[in-house]
Amino acid sequence: TVVTEPTVGAPVTTRPAYTDVLPSLGLNYRLSAAHTIRLAATQTLARPEYRELSPVQYREIIGGENVRGNATLRRALIRNFDFRWEWYPNPAEVFSVGLFAKRFDDPIERVYLATSGTRVVSFLNAESGNSYGIELEARKNLRFLSPKLINFSGHLNTTLVRSRIRIGDAAASKLNDERAMVGQAPYVVNAGVTYTSSSGQLSATALYNIVGRRIVNAAEAPLPDVYENARQLVDLSLRFPVVAGLSGKLDLKNLLDAPYEIEQGSVIREYYRT
Repeated sequence: TVVTEPTVGAPVTTRPAYTDVLPSLGLNYRLSAAHTIRLAATQTLARPEYRELSPVQYREIIGGENVRGNATLRRALIRNFDFRWEWYPNPAEVFSVGLFAKRFDDPIERVYLATSGTRVVSFLNAESGNSYGIELEARKNLRFLSPKLINFSGHLNTTLVRSRIRIGDAAASKLNDERAMVGQAPYVVNAGVTYTSSSGQLSATALYNIVGRRIVNAAEAPLPDVYENARQLVDLSLRFPVVAGLSGKLDLKNLLDAPYEIEQGSVIREYYRT
């Protein structure tokens, strides 16, 4: 139950109620001591946030968007199907390939309304959506490059995704029905290199991340959708001994200080650094 008390007008109460059965099935088959196949099928859900259900308007701190909730939002149901092959050539090393597909009923979309005057963002349920893709993962000691690199290891995780949304509702017919789902990037890459001393007391890790260009707000016609551009991140982490029984940790984050860029059509709507 969400009770919203606006500064003007009567309180608004929202009481969405559902009884959902969420089954899951997993099967792990060991081909050999080093090879495993995993299959999974699950039913999950995504509930609206409280503020998404609250039909009052507020202003976001960053960007100054006026946001208004939707008391009629329904929770989204998601059917997930996963297949993964894993190979463990050595302890702490792995190579894996995963295929996945998801089917969404009533997915929640963040929408940029084509209003006159002050811009307003709200939320709606699309009819359905689907996504599918592949995930590649590798963790490997780097001694295969040179014996001098025995204390170094690298890891890589890459996900490629294609998603499509179906709006379906006549009230939302002005939204683009041929696009990716809001928030779904076409790719995500995580990579890193770790050094660990022979004693294990000293370690250092460099991490890299990039998330592809993705929609942050769908938009009503004639406005174009709003995108957040890809942004690269580099972090460093160091753990070191101080005295017996005491260790220290130093984390350096966002070293590139790449800007956040929110783009709508040919216009950069927001640009800031953190």
